[in-house]
Amino acid sequence: MNTPIVLVRGLRKVYWPNVALDNIDLTIEEPGLYLLLGPNGSGKSTLLSILAGAERPSSGLVRVLGLDPWRDSPKLAGRVRALLDRASLPPWLPCLDMVKTAIEMHGAKWEHVAGLAEELGVTAYWSRPYGVYSTGMRRKCLLLLAFTGEAELLLLDEPLQGLDRASTDIVIKTVERKAREGSTVIVATHIVPETL
Repeated sequence: MNTPIVLVRGLRKVYWPNVALDNIDLTIEEPGLYLLLGPNGSGKSTLLSILAGAERPSSGLVRVLGLDPWRDSPKLAGRVRALLDRASLPPWLPCLDMVKTAIEMHGAKWEHVAGLAEELGVTAYWSRPYGVYSTGMRRKCLLLLAFTGEAELLLLDEPLQGLDRASTDIVIKTVERKAREGSTVIVATHIVPETL
């Protein structure tokens, strides 16, 4: 029997006194594209943060690629990539430097990453410090970092937020391509895109 890509049983997350997630079960056994739909405040971001190993569950079982994402996050670092709503990057560091580091870490090809950066329009500003970017510029930089390399699991929290129509189309095409190529992509959103 194959190990599920994602296995969640009885997951609970409490930010006292608020309960963000209560008795959540989820199983993903096959690669592909999955949408996690729900209104703002429904726990989507919290679930993705736990799957990415950025937050510890209050209780329950969570396994990603057969490993505990909280305890085994170093082992999952090369296999899981995430765009998390709560992500914070050093404001003094240019996106270009972060991308170069991601390429080295994940063995990605510069041509592929630079081509996507050009399509998204990131190259127009990626030498400037991250702290001076607009919301949309930051989102594109974070997406570029998430898309760098070939992740087995890609977790995207509201990836289309703050993007113009052209950038939205590029991100949707990239997400669909990653899923076709064998990655498991989980997109959390409160709006169903026209395509995806």
